[in-house]
Formats: sequence, structure tokens, C-alpha cells
Amino acid sequence: MITAALKLKGVYKFTLEDINTGAKRVFEYENLIPTVGRTAIADHLTNASPSPASLRANYTALGSGTTAPANGDTQLQTETFRKAIASQTKSSNIAYMTAFYTAAEAVGTHREAGVFLGATGTANSGTLFSRVAINITKSGTETLTIDYSVTIS
Repeated sequence: MITAALKLKGVYKFTLEDINTGAKRVFEYENLIPTVGRTAIADHLTNASPSPASLRANYTALGSGTTAPANGDTQLQTETFRKAIASQTKSSNIAYMTAFYTAAEAVGTHREAGVFLGATGTANSGTLFSRVAINITKSGTETLTIDYSVTIS
């Protein structure tokens, strides 16, 4: 019998850039891909009408929840702001996604972030693919770029 293990590794890179000085702060975190995200992949491999209908990641979200990410998560604990993913690409077995938040958007302290499949601009919509605990404070003079990558090995 041949056994192969599929592994998903997600990494977030948060870049805050001051619009006045150009000063940058960068934070990197590895994430949890909860059961609901892994189930969505399996559903697409086996179901003629999978849920969600698309595996395409299309929104990021920030929140204030402080509970540690867990396999049973289906949304952020306390979502506070959501933004569409602006660009996506892949190279071999790595998917790359980027969302950009303007200086006026999502000002404050953020303790969690997530990536959603088949979502809309409405909080808690779509299927949670990834959740990560963070500690980032964004000022009204900083833009925020969220770069997320998933390596499938």
C-alpha cells in the first residue's frame, strides 16, 4: 500500500506602510486551516455540487477576537472589517493572494485575520479557509497589505 500525506501550509504577511513617511512594519504568521476549509477541498474532489460552489478565495477579514484559532472554527470570533482579495496567482503548488486596505480603512487593533471562500462583503459570509491570531495596530496614516500564501505539498 502506498500512503501519501497532503499538507497545507498557510503563511500571512502583514505590511503596514505610513503614507507620510514611507516607514514600514512587517509581521509574519503561520495559520490554521480549520476543518471547514479542509472539508471544502474534499467536497470539491467528490461532490458534483460542492459547498461552497467555488474554492476560490475572494475575501480577507480582520477581527478583534482573542480566542486561539481552532479546528472547529467556522468564522472569525469577532469580525470587524472585510476586504476583497485584489490579486491572486499561483506558481507550481503555491497559491498567492493579496488584499490592500487604505489608510482610512480598518483603523485600530486587530487580533485575528482570516481568508474566506465564496464570500461577499457581508461579515461572516462565505467559508472560512484560514484563521490566524495576530496582534497588529493600524493607524489612520498607514495602509495595510495582507499577503497570504498556501503551499500544498
